Amino acid sequence: MGAGAGVVRADPATPDVPVPAIYLRETGHHVGGPFLAWWLQYGRDRGLGWPITEQLEIRGRLMQYFERGAVALTPTSRDPLGVIPVNLGRPYASRTSAPQPAPESAHFFAQTGTGVHPAIWPFHRENGGVYRFGYPLAPAVIGSGGLWQVFERAVLSESGGRVTDLRLGLMEAERQRLPTAPVRQARHAPIVDLAALEPVHGPQSDRHAKVDLTRQVVTFFDGDDPVRIAATSTGVYPDFTPQGRYRIFVRIPRARLISNGSTQAVYNLDDVQHIQYFTESWIGFHYAYWHDAFGTERSAGCVNLRLHDSQWAWDFCDHGTQVVVHY
Repeated sequence: MGAGAGVVRADPATPDVPVPAIYLRETGHHVGGPFLAWWLQYGRDRGLGWPITEQLEIRGRLMQYFERGAVALTPTSRDPLGVIPVNLGRPYASRTSAPQPAPESAHFFAQTGTGVHPAIWPFHRENGGVYRFGYPLAPAVIGSGGLWQVFERAVLSESGGRVTDLRLGLMEAERQRLPTAPVRQARHAPIVDLAALEPVHGPQSDRHAKVDLTRQVVTFFDGDDPVRIAATSTGVYPDFTPQGRYRIFVRIPRARLISNGSTQAVYNLDDVQHIQYFTESWIGFHYAYWHDAFGTERSAGCVNLRLHDSQWAWDFCDHGTQVVVHY
């Protein structure tokens, strides 16, 4: 075979489609480069939905819009992939001057001085929390179509006990008159079965994780091969995450976490998922729905993860999985 065998090159007819990329027939658009890696890791069509634009340069930033939001390439961010979700909700916060405000709050966020309405809070918490939806920008309001609340990156609506994540990405793309028409498939961008992209891992005995306290990332390994890297938030002074070699010894699918005086931080957090303790001082991995500071020290000692990373870690790890914490 020639020296160039196995090398995928961009299609000259579609030079703006990055390598690698895939083509989604659902909306007639590509996802490629770092955006592809981010989209696959953080929910795919169940997260931001299908792509509705190609990659676009907007005000000096490389961005892409999806049905329910947008992402931007930001190499200076603390995210390992250099991709961050974009706050699109601000233009809709000014529209919340409905005659019937709904000030009830199930969870208050000091960051914006606003709480999440009880009818919306379970959906917000269970589907990604602050990282996915952002902080609430205004109290929920009641209109003729039900109750709705604006967040930094979403508009959530509740009616008849059902919460809907409005297609904010599509709304903003139309408002800004961005090009959303389907495009021709690039020759180097295949149509793939997304389920087939799920890797097959080796035995549990070969799996381990490393928590890098300096970079604030967790890398999961299958043997010597890194198979997933995730931004994290570990302990902030004086509740540092301890260095050392450990093994997961307790796994709890869901629990309320309450401070017991062993940390300076005081907390009472319900419905925390995917808890995997690996130190005798009860430090472990778990989902953190209450903040968006991944990539920086933030926790009371535990290794905070985004929803999709914590779920993936729960499925990948087990009792006895080795965890190395280091600088």
